[in-house]
Amino acid sequence: MSEYVLNALLFVDMAAFLAVLFMHLIKKDSHLIWLYALQSMATGLFLLGTGIAEEERSLIMVAALTIIIKAIAAPIFFFRLMDRFGSHGSSSSYLSTPVTLAALMALVMFAYSSVFQILGMLLPGTVGSFPLSLAAIFMAIFLMINRRGVFSQMIGILALENSIVLLTACIGIKQPIALEVGIISDIALWIVIANAFISMIYRQFGSLSTSDLKQLTEE
Repeated sequence: MSEYVLNALLFVDMAAFLAVLFMHLIKKDSHLIWLYALQSMATGLFLLGTGIAEEERSLIMVAALTIIIKAIAAPIFFFRLMDRFGSHGSSSSYLSTPVTLAALMALVMFAYSSVFQILGMLLPGTVGSFPLSLAAIFMAIFLMINRRGVFSQMIGILALENSIVLLTACIGIKQPIALEVGIISDIALWIVIANAFISMIYRQFGSLSTSDLKQLTEE
């Protein structure tokens, strides 16, 4: 790839990284959905740019499906889901904002540490993208652990999947087109199943906060 293409892909990867970062700083799940849409769009554009640069039609197809399903269809689905629960679509974090920022800084420093430096040396063309994607993976995992809301944790799982896709794309790991399409289809099916799952949780407990789910009840 040319230096111009690499810089463009690095910019897109940084946008995805910042989207995951700001997921920790906002409280409303509506804002969380927009950030997930931004990360998904960045993921799709990264795959699209890589596919065009390498002239791979299969990768371009996967990029198009990623944008359609993850960046457009999934956010619309989540907004409709929030409309059903009204003001209950917000959640807090277990850790305070300063402690959360300190933890995020530690995760980013760990991704840029010498532990993973050897991998960056083996992949000279991804010096900037590799640690960014790795840090995004760590932050997405931390999002699932730190947020109280079930809805937020769902977004964290999807953000983790996007981050893994970006990491594999930036280091040049290629999967068969059937597998890529199958993964995206599984995500679409998982979102539909999650709708029923969240509905049952809210009907049973009247809340989507994990703090309120500690006491299990029976009907």
